Amino acid sequence: MADTNPASFEFISATLTSYDEQTVKDISSNFIGGFELNQSMDMTSYNGALTILDTVGLLESMPIRGEEILDLVIKSFDLNTEVKIKGFIHKVSDIVPTQSSNGVMYKLHFVSYETFKATTRRVIQAYTDSVENMVKDLFENNYSRLDNEITVDPKNDTRVLPYNTKHYSLIDNPDRGLFIQRTNGTSNLVIPRLIPPEAMYFVASRGYNPDTPSQTFRFFETVDSYYFCTDEFFIKGVSDKDLINLFYAPVIDYTPESMMSQINRIESLQIMSKGIDTSTDLFSGSYRNEVVEIDLIRKKFEHKKFNFDNAKYIDMTGDVRNLETNPHTKQFRNDYFREDNAKRFMIFKNYQSTGDNPSTLNNDMHFTDIVQNRVSYYHHLNGTSLIATLKGRLDIKPGMIANLDIKKLEGVSNSVVDNDTLSGRYLIQSISHVLSEDGSLLASLKMAKFDWSAPANQTQPDTSASAGDN
Repeated sequence: MADTNPASFEFISATLTSYDEQTVKDISSNFIGGFELNQSMDMTSYNGALTILDTVGLLESMPIRGEEILDLVIKSFDLNTEVKIKGFIHKVSDIVPTQSSNGVMYKLHFVSYETFKATTRRVIQAYTDSVENMVKDLFENNYSRLDNEITVDPKNDTRVLPYNTKHYSLIDNPDRGLFIQRTNGTSNLVIPRLIPPEAMYFVASRGYNPDTPSQTFRFFETVDSYYFCTDEFFIKGVSDKDLINLFYAPVIDYTPESMMSQINRIESLQIMSKGIDTSTDLFSGSYRNEVVEIDLIRKKFEHKKFNFDNAKYIDMTGDVRNLETNPHTKQFRNDYFREDNAKRFMIFKNYQSTGDNPSTLNNDMHFTDIVQNRVSYYHHLNGTSLIATLKGRLDIKPGMIANLDIKKLEGVSNSVVDNDTLSGRYLIQSISHVLSEDGSLLASLKMAKFDWSAPANQTQPDTSASAGDN
């Protein structure tokens, strides 16, 4: 590894197969001039593109129709990570003849094969079931058949998946899997002719689990897995060996002894937010909000109030968040985040609540808890948000936890002291890999952490006072 450039990589193999499987073309040699891959917790599918320098007339002679199967294997030399992609070419763009007129350049856009198949369908389906079972049914009927469930990490069978999460391998593509976190209760809903990714979003918005108070159920895809989980699933129980250790340093010595430092080094850093936006804090409802429940059946309404100081969210260490790491002081929160200026939401209720006498109404949908907690949690999670650029790192995917080392931002000296509000554990929300003009593989990460969560090795004050009920 001593002679390895962290930005170097190669295409181990790359083939295009026609839809009728009669034509197979190897494009790994002297064809690929550009590459990009985008994965995000905020997207239901990953996507990518290959820039092709075509001097043999492949575009017209194959011909490429936007219905080809892409089999791609990429290896980066920083940590010898191999990524296998079975994709579907759905678009050709940016077609430009070369200056010498002996070829043409164009982009082949791809998504995963399973996702493309799913997007060709429409779902009209009525359910009376748990949200987790709806997700499993939607996936098996539209994406891929699933193997038997397991409750341990498929990459580490000694680690039990948190929050009763289950993992399923895809029968038609065993290298990929689906994680489904448990949800509570039964919901009645009709999916109104949506494509499966939209249907997944539709049912995820109704997911509820009292053990994960953020209520951030979402469905997204990486190159190796699909996830239907909350943020707590990715944060809870992460061991030190599972962390992606990164540090920010504009300059570093390029010596064989510093190879791991080169691999873990963030070259450029953009601090999107440091949690200092009091106006948004006041108007977003993240500290105080209320829901007016209008009960259409019983012809009454009820106010449900939310106070952030009483919430049970976990921070990036997996423990109940500590109010001492909130950007605002306790006195300021008491003075300015009040019931009289709380943001108000309205919910029309046609279902029974927990504790009601049994009736023919729908079961408790928990919409009030979902709305209040998602608004608050998302705001505080993104309070400290960064975009970082580094070389290589095909091993990094959304949902992983990075342990980031940043020194104090002091203009008077080169500080060697950790910046307590910026250093620490971050949830990796998205990553984009791009092949630069000089042939280097660059990675751009978007990361966020809850408020000013302290570094993991810093002593945590007592949090018992912040663990009250909502």
